[in-house]
Order: sequence, then C-alpha cells, then structure tokens
Amino acid sequence: MRHGLRATLLRSVFVTALAFGGGPALAQGVNEFGAVIVNGNTALGINNIGSLNFSDVGVLGPNGSPTTDEFDAWGLSRRGVFGTDGTLTWRDATSPGCLCEGWGVAVRYGSASDPVAGFANQSSGNGGLLGGTISATPNTATSVVGLSEAPISVRHAFGPSLAPDTFQVNVTITNTGSDTAHNVIYRRVMDWDVPPTEFNEYVTHKGVAANLVTNGGNVLFASNDGFVSSDPRVLPGDLPVPNFTTTINVDFVDAGAQDHGSVFDFAFGDLAPGESRNFNIFYGSAANEANALAALQTLNANVYSLGQSSPVDPSEGGEGGEGEVTTVASTTTGGPETGEPATFFFAFGGIAGEEPGSSPTNPVLPFVIADPTTGAVTFTFDAPQPRRWYDPPFAIGFTYELVGGGEFIQVGTPPAGAYGDGPFYVYVGGILVATLNPSEFYNFGSGVTKFELRGLEPLDTQDPNFATAFPTFLDFSGSPTSLTMVSILQPDEPTGVPEPATLGLLGLGVAGLLAARRRRRVAA
Repeated sequence: MRHGLRATLLRSVFVTALAFGGGPALAQGVNEFGAVIVNGNTALGINNIGSLNFSDVGVLGPNGSPTTDEFDAWGLSRRGVFGTDGTLTWRDATSPGCLCEGWGVAVRYGSASDPVAGFANQSSGNGGLLGGTISATPNTATSVVGLSEAPISVRHAFGPSLAPDTFQVNVTITNTGSDTAHNVIYRRVMDWDVPPTEFNEYVTHKGVAANLVTNGGNVLFASNDGFVSSDPRVLPGDLPVPNFTTTINVDFVDAGAQDHGSVFDFAFGDLAPGESRNFNIFYGSAANEANALAALQTLNANVYSLGQSSPVDPSEGGEGGEGEVTTVASTTTGGPETGEPATFFFAFGGIAGEEPGSSPTNPVLPFVIADPTTGAVTFTFDAPQPRRWYDPPFAIGFTYELVGGGEFIQVGTPPAGAYGDGPFYVYVGGILVATLNPSEFYNFGSGVTKFELRGLEPLDTQDPNFATAFPTFLDFSGSPTSLTMVSILQPDEPTGVPEPATLGLLGLGVAGLLAARRRRRVAA
C-alpha cells in the first residue's frame, strides 16, 4: 500500500477542497429571480430558469456591492489581475455587451408532428417555460423549470466540482408524462466577452468531432455562433473567422480575435414516460490555459470551449476594445498562446453516447462541499439515481450515506488493475459485514442507510492513463435528495468475521466492463 502517495494525494485534495468553499461567505446573494454563487476564484450568476447572467437590481455580488442596473450582471466571473497595476478584481466573461447565455430543450411529444420547445436567454429571449424556482447556498444553486407545451422537467443543479475554480452543473431532463418524448435536443449557447479585451477574444473547441452523433456521441451541432437563439428549433450557423473555413462540427484552436462564442446542440434520442437523461456542464476559469486544461482532464470532459483574451498593450491600460489590441510581441502581455491573464471555459461530460454512471470509466462525479470552520469535506451527489457508478476522489475509505430517504440495496467494486486490487472491506454500524475483491458485489439487509467502504488504493494522477479514482456501484431504494461520501483518513484493519456476503455480477457482464475500460480523456 503506497501510504506516502496516499498522504500526499489526500492532502492535495483536502487543501483544494477548502479553497473550493471560498473561505467565509463572500456576500453573494439569492432571491426568487436568481443567485450569485462562488467557488474559489470563480463566480456564477444564475437566473431562476437556469441561464447565466443574473442582473436583478440590489442582489449582492462576490465583491459585496449590489447590482445597480440591467447591465451590471454576473455571468461567469473570475477574481484575478487583469490590469497593469496588480489589482485583484472580479471581471466577467459573458455579460459585457449582451446577456447572451442560455439553454433550450426541444422535443416532439407523443403523436404530435411538430416539436415544441422551452428556452431561456436574457438577451435573445425566454419562451415555452413554466415556473422557474431556485434554491441556493453560498456555493450551490438548483433551478427547476418545466416546458409549457409538453410534460418535460429540466433541472440544473450547480455546485463546486472536483477541479479548482470550476462549477459542475448536473442537468436532468425528465419526461413526467404518459407518452414518449421523441428526439430530445438540448442546446447551450454563450457569447464570450473575455477580459481584459472584451468583444475581441479567441475561441477554441475540442472534442466536437469525436463526439458527433455520426461518431456515436451526442453532439448534433457545434459552432462559434454565440448569438444564436437558445431555442433548438432555430437553426444556428457560424460566424466567419479570418483564416478559418468553418467552425461547424469541427475542432479548432484560437479562432479570432473577434466577438464570438460557442453553441452546442446535443441529441439524446427518446425518453419513455418517467425516464430521465443526465449529463454535466462545467463552467470555470483559470490563471492560464495549462491550468484550465488540467481542470478539464480531472473532470473527464468530453467537449469543451475555451475563451481567451487578445494580447494587450500595457501602455494603453489593457481595458479591452479593438482599438487597444496589438500584436507587437515585445510590448504585449497575455493572449491565446498562454491563456493569460485568464482562460475561461465551459465544457460537457456524459455526452459521448452514454450518460454518467453507466460504467466505471464514466462515473457520476460529486460536488465538493467544504466546511471552512472544521475543515471537514463532504462529497455530495445531488439527486442520485440507483444502479449507477459513483466516483469519490482519493482516500483510504469513505462513509456512504443516503440523505432524505431510501435504503442501500447493493454495493459493487470496479474491475481489477485500474482501481486497486483489494481486498475492500464493507462495514455497517462499525461491524465488518463483507470482504470484496474487484468486480464483486454485496447485498445489504434491510434498513441500511449508511455504511463504510475501506481498503481503497489511491491512484497516481500524473499517470497518463488516469481518469477516475475509485468508482463504486450503488443500488438503493426510494428517492433520496442526496448521496454523501465523507473521506476516512485513518487506516483500520478489519476485525471480526464478516457475515456471508451475497456476491454477484448484477447481470452487468464483467467481461463487457473490462472491455469497456477505455479512458475517455479530454482531447489534448
């Protein structure tokens, strides 16, 4: 057992997790119309219907000052040094100029011949939606809204991810009716306005070609047209970029500099009555491109968009605008080569043809919630679904607990080799009940809402084959509001004799899982 490596990795995770909490609450605000939440050096302004660029007058932002008019909005913001005087300040990468960020869902419901849609965008307009509620803490927010012309619910749950300064958004589209929802399409669109050269940025797309529908993924359309409507029934195009033939459905690097953004359409097929489709969006910022790419690899993102500023002339203040952009290398700073002074990104996971949790190599990822007072770290899986693979980060073990209802039915371990060779120990109420090897499963008795799994072996994150830590298969009853995993720090040798364990393969086909261990790493 590599105790030295384990200690180093665990310290790294916990120090980073404490940073996620952002220390004391930063005066972010929430009301019935939206919220501003903070994760380290990144903030999101979220409307109650799930789009970004929240501008309600009087709500406090992370800097403690209230918004004063409709253009004083919070979208995807970073706290960094954007000028030449070294001042640390918040700057936004989506709200300057226009509040052009949003989403939409289109479906053809039941026997209807035409699709209907619901969409949200503060600039191009909202339509076809019912309700719109939001709940929030200093670093989490959840929006729930329905389509007005079809029984479809759309839930966006925002929270701190496993990567620094990055939010994870768990998106759940649910058919709440009694007929089939056909041809479900989700669109996300944003106009990049990257500081300090707002309206003159470089955009990069990666992972698009590999994850097109024609290649077995879920990407139906992608381009740099960040101004298109959020209604998926409106066909997007692309914005011409010098020296680029097209940005439609291709990967491209550093297109620009000009005022543009990104749009992605995802095709999820049909949803039967009561069925849901889940996937992830990641919004984040970093001090440079290398750090942004490292965050995306940690999160196993399939597709991403980078927004980066143009090089600026320090003698002109670097406050943005085409008149201040120069390409004289000896006098410029920042730009797309290094991604400084900040690289902003949004990305997607679970859109490579299978939804998160379907296999050990594509597990459900947690929110990371840190208590700045006690230092305790809880990894939270929001609105969990049964019979999924869940991936906690590094530790000797974890305490698993269902919150808000439900009982554990079964726990399973991943295949050997990639995630540690075992044995793994299952405790209930402090009593050892099972010893598991890789690819084995234990059936709980009734009434179990909390258990421990010990004997995990952390992996080397610098290994080029690294993708996940220790995915665990979990089945449970009921509809819990969350699943939590709390890291166990101290080693503990098993004591006593375990009760007979019911070991099985769940009909999942372990041979198939072994064959499916291809790592879905972010495109380089």
